Amino acid sequence: MSSPFFIMKILFTGSSGLVGSRFSELLGYEFEDINRKAGVDITDAGSVFRKINSSDAEIVLHMAAKTDVDLCEKDKEIDQNYLNQKKPDMDKWIKQQSAWVINVIGTQNVIEACKKNNKKIIYVSTDFVFDGTKEGGYSEDDKENPVNWYGKTKYEGEQLIKKSGLNWAIARLAYPYRAKFDTKKDFFRVVLERLQNKQAVYMITDHIMTPTFADDFVYAIDKLIKNNSAGIYNVVGSQFISPFDGAVIIADKFELDKNLIFKTTREEYFKNKAPRPFFLGLKNDKIGKLGIKMRGFEEGIEEIKKQLTGKKAE
Repeated sequence: MSSPFFIMKILFTGSSGLVGSRFSELLGYEFEDINRKAGVDITDAGSVFRKINSSDAEIVLHMAAKTDVDLCEKDKEIDQNYLNQKKPDMDKWIKQQSAWVINVIGTQNVIEACKKNNKKIIYVSTDFVFDGTKEGGYSEDDKENPVNWYGKTKYEGEQLIKKSGLNWAIARLAYPYRAKFDTKKDFFRVVLERLQNKQAVYMITDHIMTPTFADDFVYAIDKLIKNNSAGIYNVVGSQFISPFDGAVIIADKFELDKNLIFKTTREEYFKNKAPRPFFLGLKNDKIGKLGIKMRGFEEGIEEIKKQLTGKKAE
């Protein structure tokens, strides 16, 4: 029988990121980092194996990824060149730390180490595995069809997970936001800071997204871990909105000038950038059936305002 003082250990890639860093702030697990600071590079199969082999943690939460969509698109030609070779120079390829190297080869390394050590893997994926042509919203059963290289590499990561033979779960995340994070700004904080500084913001009206409050994502993963849930889950917010509507919500909640928010279109905003899937509504009914509540953007912003002002959540 387990001790009442038992603390579950989780091996964790991506623990220092925008969402990953929130796990240690909110949950009582013992997290063991798989990152360069801990002497591990996920693109180095040997170091990944040694770290996972030396741990008695039963679960690996794999969040590490190259996520900058436009930078990933610049890697496409490099990666395809290596993929088209019968015997690519793997050492040279890995040194380039491209999207495929990090998101696919890195994931394969984590999978192989998990297989040798019989560990469950929870893989954090993205709404960008879809092509954004379905206006009614995507469920977990809908066919993936990424339109950019970032989405392609995350899709390939999903396929590796599914074929691994491991006990696995895939948690798709979309447009995460949180109250504070010094290293990287999300959609919410970019808009908030510009409006607070009385600067104009140009927001797209013909793109649909499903913003996800980072705290909700953390607690949802906690529930999936405790339930030993398996399969694919859209772990996203409960509101489909355009970036323009999202900016208006931020202005309303923080009593800022909405006249600083101007409309633009996806063709104008993403000109000369990586292709984007535009109707990215993800349905979260499946996790709802597990009793997991994901807030809509308005609710999430209300909670963030309470956190920033020191007020207790209701």
